[in-house]
Amino acid sequence: MLRIATHIECLLPMHDCVIISGVGGFVLQTLPAAYRKEDHTFLPMRKEIVFNESLRHNDGLLPESYMQVYGTDYQKAQGMVEEDIAELQASLRQYGKVSLGKTGSLSLGKENQLVYQPGKTDVFDADCYGLSSFAFPVLPPAVIVTGDEQPARRKDVFYIPVSKRFVRGSVAAAAAIALFLLSPLPVNDMKQPAYTAGVLPSTILPKATTAPEILPTVEAKSNTATETAKPNVAPPLPSPTLSQPAKGKTFHIIIGSFPSKGEADRFMARIDRAKYAGAGVVFRKDRYRVYAGRYSNRQEAEARLTAIRKNAKYKDAWLFIGRN
Repeated sequence: MLRIATHIECLLPMHDCVIISGVGGFVLQTLPAAYRKEDHTFLPMRKEIVFNESLRHNDGLLPESYMQVYGTDYQKAQGMVEEDIAELQASLRQYGKVSLGKTGSLSLGKENQLVYQPGKTDVFDADCYGLSSFAFPVLPPAVIVTGDEQPARRKDVFYIPVSKRFVRGSVAAAAAIALFLLSPLPVNDMKQPAYTAGVLPSTILPKATTAPEILPTVEAKSNTATETAKPNVAPPLPSPTLSQPAKGKTFHIIIGSFPSKGEADRFMARIDRAKYAGAGVVFRKDRYRVYAGRYSNRQEAEARLTAIRKNAKYKDAWLFIGRN
């Protein structure tokens, strides 16, 4: 199995869409519960993988996964992804079919089109764990017996007559036992403090004090009186806040990635805010990523990324795509 297949299996449950640049995209769709009339089978809610050959652009998920797993920079991770894609395409041309593990397999059709066969696994159905399909056959129509018509009794079956009075007495006894078992026990003699939950004992809580005395209102002085000058105190610099993802796709130009917020804040302090006024921090997958700009348009973000990479300090900058 190819190395790229393992990364696809890990990314699909988190992003629902993983694209192999130049090949196609795998999309994880949720199917609602259904009823199959031909065999009277009820199917639970489940997830299904479909392949879309028209999705060929680079969404940045595979290079980022390679960066995290192999501890390398973006350019080297992108090169590794391109090598694996070339190996996948070569295997398709040579063998006509490539296995992608639990994700399924890809094969070439009669007209050299890609044919996807999903894998038979429930690894992507974590939200539907424990649910299984079942069949509920239709009951046969009831036969109504009128008049003196009586169904023939089988000789190999013993019939025990039971009176209706006995059945009614048994049902009443069962109802009385159930009522006795379900009735709550009296709690009048129990001490309330023993069943009261609290964070701190009442003995160490401060006692309520009386309301503070309200001072009488002092009339304002005339306009000729001079006001007391207040010292000019510079407001504290705001600390960088974590970016909240907007609706849809958001494109961040990442110039630094750190395991803690303190390291990200120190990196932010060294950025020239005159050149990168839109800089900030975004938190994803236990990583604090410092971005130089955030955009909702992909073309605008890629154009800005090209300009930022000209700075030798941020030559490893890369594009992070966020989803809400």
